[in-house]
Amino acid sequence: MKYKYRRWFQWLAIPFVALALHIYFGFKVRGRENIPAGGCVVCPNHVQLSDPPLAAAALGHKVPLRLMAKKELFEKKWLAWLIAALGAFPVDRGGADITAIKTALASVKEGKKLIIFPEGTRSTGEGEAKKGAAMLAVKSRAPILPMYISENKSFRCGVQIVIGKPFMPDPNQKDYGVIADDILHRIYALKEEI
Repeated sequence: MKYKYRRWFQWLAIPFVALALHIYFGFKVRGRENIPAGGCVVCPNHVQLSDPPLAAAALGHKVPLRLMAKKELFEKKWLAWLIAALGAFPVDRGGADITAIKTALASVKEGKKLIIFPEGTRSTGEGEAKKGAAMLAVKSRAPILPMYISENKSFRCGVQIVIGKPFMPDPNQKDYGVIADDILHRIYALKEEI
């Protein structure tokens, strides 16, 4: 069953999500001025389950967001409806998911911010970068926006989120692995700004 992205619902919900996260964690965002106009590929690190909503809250409700999420999250109907309405769409991490790739590319070309975690799953510290974010950025010709979300989150820990400067991948670089490694390095370099 297909569930729809509902921009109006996302616009209304994100401020409430941000408020709930602020009450629970307390968080500060640096670098919002670096968010480019138009479509881009937003690449945060991913350590805990709270990272996707924190990334969305950091970008704010004024920009339309889409988010690649593992297909397993769409198995429960109520959760599938909710996260799809908020901008998530499923991706099969086991292979080349053409539908997810087409949705991602169309979203960026339509001017939306596409949130994709370069490590592909939760990891601790600078892990191994997958090639998906690099490939999407190259194919969409959109800037990459690195984002670092502080690790070891707990109640009232004061989460720090740093949005880096957008950059374009080298158009002459044909190896997505090299670009993916560069993305991950730029994300974790933002840790120094905390």
